[in-house]
Amino acid sequence: MKFNIKNNILIQNLQKINRFVTKNTSFPILENILISIKNKILSLTATNLEIELISNIELSTDHIPGSTTISGRKLLDICRNSLNLSDIKMQLKGNKMHIISGKSNYILTTLSSEHFPNHNNFHYISEFFINSNILKNMIEKTHFSMGKQDVRYYLNGMLLEKIDCALNMVATDGYRLGISKTILKEKKINSFSIIIARKGIAELYKLLNTPQKEIKILIGQNHIRIYIEQFIFTAQLIEGTFPNYESVLFQKKNNSIIFNCKLLKQSLLRVAILSHEKFCGVEIHIRNGQFKVLSDNQEEETAEDMFNINYIGPEIEISINVYYILDILNSINSENILLFLNHSNNSIQIEAENDTSTKYVVMLLKR
Repeated sequence: MKFNIKNNILIQNLQKINRFVTKNTSFPILENILISIKNKILSLTATNLEIELISNIELSTDHIPGSTTISGRKLLDICRNSLNLSDIKMQLKGNKMHIISGKSNYILTTLSSEHFPNHNNFHYISEFFINSNILKNMIEKTHFSMGKQDVRYYLNGMLLEKIDCALNMVATDGYRLGISKTILKEKKINSFSIIIARKGIAELYKLLNTPQKEIKILIGQNHIRIYIEQFIFTAQLIEGTFPNYESVLFQKKNNSIIFNCKLLKQSLLRVAILSHEKFCGVEIHIRNGQFKVLSDNQEEETAEDMFNINYIGPEIEISINVYYILDILNSINSENILLFLNHSNNSIQIEAENDTSTKYVVMLLKR
């Protein structure tokens, strides 16, 4: 194997994939990246066994095909200490990788690519295309509702499912739920229902911070694979059955209360200052066209704030985690929101005004 590449191109791609290089004494090859050349394409692959990222770079100069693995950290350090526009020349001789950068020479130990774990034989059951910005926005609107180290492991991720022509993204930690929907242009897409782990969602979101374009998604039995620009992202799925979120969504929505997002957010932030450190609860009173929110804490300190709203209806008194509502308000772009209270007074549902594609349900605290 032999090739030349500009340092600025190599370092740009190494920085992306090196996030998945992991120190593992029992499996040392995970500290390496897989380097392979085939059909004029240089592929760089890194994995931590849960997530794999491949970067494909088209070679324009003479090269010799082949594959091996070398330390991802050491190669990145070499590139970082080389001139940005210099040429990096790499050649495999036996089990050593010879690297020339300007007047510097390096010889790195390699490990056989045969032992590198990868997903070359990826089999998928469904395939579709989606605009990268749409997928990114769906993650932004729901990710904060995912569970964190919950013993119900299936909550520590995000549900992605295709039902009829709709793609749904759902997250819940058992106390709040966020769902975002979009209609897919393609009609003949096999239905699926998968749970993507929290780490996979976080890394996918980083990759989606690119100019918008159509991306390809493949759904496998145990993995999801996404093609974004020159990158191929593969993440392990969580096994398990996601809760029936449809049963939580309101079937009937009566007596909606309209709030200005900015006013509500400012009011909640003021009283959150003195909310209980553990429970973060606030009391909300709505009556006679007035919204009032109160908080207290373990030090017997109190806060109160109020503003006028356009509401004529029965008096409402509820307790709720203030940060759950603030998370929702931070994800909504519209000027106003609609708030609904269910008949049993144990949860609320929030939607952006004039947008039913995203819904949030928050369980209330016992008073």
